[in-house]
Amino acid sequence: MKKAFFAFLFLFFVFLTLFLFAAAGASAAETKTLLVGLVPEENIFRVMEQHLPLAQYIEEKTGIKVRFTVLPRYGDVIDKFKARHMDGAFFGAFTGYLAHVKLGVEPLVRPIGPGGLVTAQSVIFVRKDSGIQSFQQLRGKRAVFVDKAAASYIYLLYQLRRLGVSNTGEKRFFSGHYFTGNNEESIYAVLNGGADVGLAKSRYFEKLSSQDPLVSERLFVLSRSGDMPDIVLCLRKDFPPATKALLERTLMNMRYDPEGIQVLRVLRYSGFEKADAADFDPVARLADGAGIKIPSYRYAR
Repeated sequence: MKKAFFAFLFLFFVFLTLFLFAAAGASAAETKTLLVGLVPEENIFRVMEQHLPLAQYIEEKTGIKVRFTVLPRYGDVIDKFKARHMDGAFFGAFTGYLAHVKLGVEPLVRPIGPGGLVTAQSVIFVRKDSGIQSFQQLRGKRAVFVDKAAASYIYLLYQLRRLGVSNTGEKRFFSGHYFTGNNEESIYAVLNGGADVGLAKSRYFEKLSSQDPLVSERLFVLSRSGDMPDIVLCLRKDFPPATKALLERTLMNMRYDPEGIQVLRVLRYSGFEKADAADFDPVARLADGAGIKIPSYRYAR
């Protein structure tokens, strides 16, 4: 009887050990390949090309595979995050704030440049030959927007509210409007006469101004927001803590590693710094000033 009992006990512990190892293996498999979203702030092929070296670097240093996916629209990052079981995303200022409030994603790191943390403003711009000198003169003009889930659009709503226009009144304020899906197309739409006024992130406006003489010669910024986070990498709220710590440490140490420095140059960054929810405070204030209730905000076009 005792022999049978001990034999049963032995087999029980053997099966328990095998089960635990299998469970651990399944858990590791869940984080073996990470699916990370990229917001299409510029040409999607260029965005992917810039980030592929980062995926290769992370796998080389940690063994963690990263697969990037560029989503066609800003709002898709929120809608598809759960549907595609995404592990994280490089969010812009407003999409990051939306995802933090709606999905509970947790900020991990944000990029730094030569002058410190990389920030950006939202800009409203017009053609120099338009004769437009004030925001009030935009009434009745044709506008081009990037996306309803872009910080530049929230800045527009903020400015309109200061004129007494509700945050759904932009359709009546402008004679017409349309969305391009990325910053560069919005800038060139105004430059080429497809719209009278445009919205964009300042980084792209300044980048094109330095690359294309026509942008700097023919466009000027009518209004500019305060500083907001440029890009924030956030992870799903139930992301494995050990993997999260490893990923954070690897990204923050890139600026001290010759290989990491080369990858950072492709991304046009100097490094990464730890991020937290307080980084979204400027966005929260802007949304509040625009009269936007985040839990019920309809960010789809």
